[in-house]
Amino acid sequence: MTDDVLRLDGVTFRRNGKEILHGIDLVVRRGEHWALLGPNGAGKSTILGFCGAQEHPTSGTVDVLERRLGRVDMQELRRHIGHVNPRHPIRMPLSPLEVALTGFTGTVDQALRWSPTAVERERADADRHGRSRGTG
Repeated sequence: MTDDVLRLDGVTFRRNGKEILHGIDLVVRRGEHWALLGPNGAGKSTILGFCGAQEHPTSGTVDVLERRLGRVDMQELRRHIGHVNPRHPIRMPLSPLEVALTGFTGTVDQALRWSPTAVERERADADRHGRSRGTG
Protein backbone atom coordinates (compact mmCIF):
# COMPACT_ATOMS: atom_id res chain seq x y z
CA MET A 1 0.00 0.00 0.00
CA THR A 2 1.25 3.44 -0.92
CA ASP A 3 0.53 6.90 0.48
CA ASP A 4 -0.31 8.11 -3.05
CA VAL A 5 -3.95 9.14 -3.31
CA LEU A 6 -3.53 10.46 -6.84
CA ARG A 7 -0.80 9.96 -9.43
CA LEU A 8 -0.70 11.33 -12.96
CA ASP A 9 2.26 10.18 -15.07
CA GLY A 10 2.91 11.71 -18.50
CA VAL A 11 -0.74 12.62 -18.97
CA THR A 12 -1.85 14.12 -22.26
CA PHE A 13 -5.44 15.04 -23.04
CA ARG A 14 -6.96 16.03 -26.38
CA ARG A 15 -10.46 17.30 -27.01
CA ASN A 16 -11.78 17.74 -30.55
CA GLY A 17 -8.25 17.30 -31.92
CA LYS A 18 -6.83 20.06 -29.70
CA GLU A 19 -4.23 19.21 -27.08
CA ILE A 20 -5.43 20.54 -23.71
CA LEU A 21 -2.72 18.98 -21.50
CA HIS A 22 0.70 17.63 -22.40
CA GLY A 23 3.03 15.53 -20.24
CA ILE A 24 1.47 16.31 -16.87
CA ASP A 25 2.98 14.62 -13.80
CA LEU A 26 1.35 15.06 -10.40
CA VAL A 27 1.45 13.14 -7.12
CA VAL A 28 -0.86 13.85 -4.19
CA ARG A 29 -0.19 11.89 -1.02
CA ARG A 30 -2.49 11.05 1.85
CA GLY A 31 -2.94 14.05 4.16
CA GLU A 32 -1.79 16.65 1.62
CA HIS A 33 -3.96 19.56 0.53
CA TRP A 34 -3.54 21.06 -2.93
CA ALA A 35 -4.99 23.90 -4.98
CA LEU A 36 -4.87 24.16 -8.77
CA LEU A 37 -4.36 27.70 -10.00
CA GLY A 38 -4.21 28.99 -13.53
CA PRO A 39 -6.01 30.98 -16.20
CA ASN A 40 -9.21 29.88 -17.90
CA GLY A 41 -8.52 27.08 -20.35
CA ALA A 42 -5.31 25.93 -18.64
CA GLY A 43 -6.70 22.44 -17.92
CA LYS A 44 -7.56 22.71 -14.21
CA SER A 45 -11.07 21.27 -14.61
CA THR A 46 -9.73 18.52 -16.87
CA ILE A 47 -7.21 17.48 -14.20
CA LEU A 48 -10.01 17.50 -11.61
CA GLY A 49 -12.01 15.29 -13.98
CA PHE A 50 -9.22 12.71 -13.73
CA CYS A 51 -9.14 13.06 -9.94
CA GLY A 52 -12.89 12.48 -9.75
CA ALA A 53 -12.80 9.53 -12.19
CA GLN A 54 -14.90 11.53 -14.65
CA GLU A 55 -12.39 11.67 -17.54
CA HIS A 56 -9.75 9.37 -19.04
CA PRO A 57 -6.46 10.75 -20.35
CA THR A 58 -5.66 10.48 -24.05
CA SER A 59 -2.27 9.05 -23.07
CA GLY A 60 -0.30 8.54 -19.89
CA THR A 61 -1.63 6.98 -16.71
CA VAL A 62 -3.88 8.15 -13.90
CA ASP A 63 -4.10 6.24 -10.61
CA VAL A 64 -6.79 7.29 -8.14
CA LEU A 65 -6.80 5.57 -4.76
CA GLU A 66 -4.38 2.98 -6.20
CA ARG A 67 -6.78 2.13 -9.03
CA ARG A 68 -5.75 2.79 -12.63
CA LEU A 69 -8.25 4.58 -14.82
CA GLY A 70 -9.09 2.35 -17.75
CA ARG A 71 -8.76 -0.79 -15.60
CA VAL A 72 -11.40 -0.08 -12.98
CA ASP A 73 -15.16 0.31 -12.79
CA MET A 74 -15.42 4.11 -12.78
CA GLN A 75 -18.84 4.16 -11.06
CA GLU A 76 -17.53 1.97 -8.23
CA LEU A 77 -14.40 4.12 -7.88
CA ARG A 78 -16.47 7.32 -7.70
CA ARG A 79 -18.19 6.00 -4.58
CA HIS A 80 -14.81 6.09 -2.80
CA ILE A 81 -13.87 9.58 -3.98
CA GLY A 82 -16.74 11.81 -2.93
CA HIS A 83 -16.13 14.21 -5.84
CA VAL A 84 -18.94 16.62 -6.63
CA ASN A 85 -18.55 18.07 -10.11
CA PRO A 86 -19.33 21.80 -9.90
CA ARG A 87 -20.60 21.78 -13.50
CA HIS A 88 -22.72 18.65 -13.38
CA PRO A 89 -26.16 19.08 -14.91
CA ILE A 90 -28.76 18.96 -12.17
CA ARG A 91 -31.99 17.50 -13.43
CA MET A 92 -33.69 17.63 -10.04
CA PRO A 93 -34.01 20.67 -7.75
CA LEU A 94 -31.45 19.84 -5.05
CA SER A 95 -30.45 21.77 -1.96
CA PRO A 96 -26.72 22.46 -1.46
CA LEU A 97 -26.63 19.64 1.12
CA GLU A 98 -28.26 17.23 -1.33
CA VAL A 99 -25.70 18.20 -3.99
CA ALA A 100 -22.88 17.49 -1.50
CA LEU A 101 -24.45 14.10 -0.73
CA THR A 102 -24.11 13.10 -4.41
CA GLY A 103 -20.40 12.73 -3.65
CA PHE A 104 -21.20 9.56 -1.69
CA THR A 105 -23.06 7.91 -4.56
CA GLY A 106 -20.94 9.04 -7.51
CA THR A 107 -24.06 10.31 -9.25
CA VAL A 108 -25.17 13.73 -10.52
CA ASP A 109 -28.63 13.53 -8.96
CA GLN A 110 -30.06 11.87 -5.90
CA ALA A 111 -29.58 8.13 -6.21
CA LEU A 112 -32.80 6.19 -6.36
CA ARG A 113 -33.55 4.02 -3.33
CA TRP A 114 -30.61 5.46 -1.36
CA SER A 115 -30.76 7.36 1.88
CA PRO A 116 -27.66 8.82 3.54
CA THR A 117 -26.69 7.65 6.98
CA ALA A 118 -26.47 10.18 9.78
CA VAL A 119 -22.66 10.07 9.48
CA GLU A 120 -22.76 10.69 5.70
CA ARG A 121 -25.17 13.60 6.18
CA GLU A 122 -22.90 15.09 8.88
CA ARG A 123 -19.79 14.71 6.67
CA ALA A 124 -21.54 16.28 3.65
CA ASP A 125 -22.75 19.19 5.77
CA ALA A 126 -19.24 19.75 7.16
CA ASP A 127 -17.73 19.61 3.63
CA ARG A 128 -20.39 21.97 2.32
CA HIS A 129 -19.38 24.51 4.96
CA GLY A 130 -15.65 23.91 4.51
CA ARG A 131 -15.17 22.45 7.98
CA SER A 132 -12.70 19.68 8.69
CA ARG A 133 -14.35 16.30 9.06
CA GLY A 134 -11.36 14.04 9.60
CA THR A 135 -10.90 10.85 7.64
CA GLY A 136 -12.82 7.65 7.41
